[in-house]
Amino acid sequence: MESTNNHDLHTKEKNAQNIIRFEEGILGFEDTKEYLLYHEEDDGIIWNLQSAHSDIPSFIVIDPYPIVSGYNPQFTNSDLKYFGETNTENLCVLVIAVIKQNLSESVINLKAPIVIDVNSRKAKQIILEDQDYPIRYKLFNNKE
Repeated sequence: MESTNNHDLHTKEKNAQNIIRFEEGILGFEDTKEYLLYHEEDDGIIWNLQSAHSDIPSFIVIDPYPIVSGYNPQFTNSDLKYFGETNTENLCVLVIAVIKQNLSESVINLKAPIVIDVNSRKAKQIILEDQDYPIRYKLFNNKE
């Protein structure tokens, strides 16, 4: 699966057409349903996913494909049905990052990616039950 649609979601404006909706919320933040997504830098790898109606919650999310060789999450038919999709072409996949003061300790969650339909802006955090991806993958794994 490629990340070709990850750049189609760039926004900083707070209006209804730019809101990404999580019907089930994000783990630990189930009550927050609407978020804004925008780039933190120009190459489109680092993004900010922030509540549309307050300053918190706010997450740093990352396009995993340029960073994690071979990352290829497989979504179930049930996952795809949530989006009304039969394939992954219109889905953007991002992973939540935890950036530590000591950058070598920073991690990304490959086990529970954020998936966004670029057309409907419907989103879901999907837990990859039968796939062996870590919850804490060192972001700078090969850069010691």
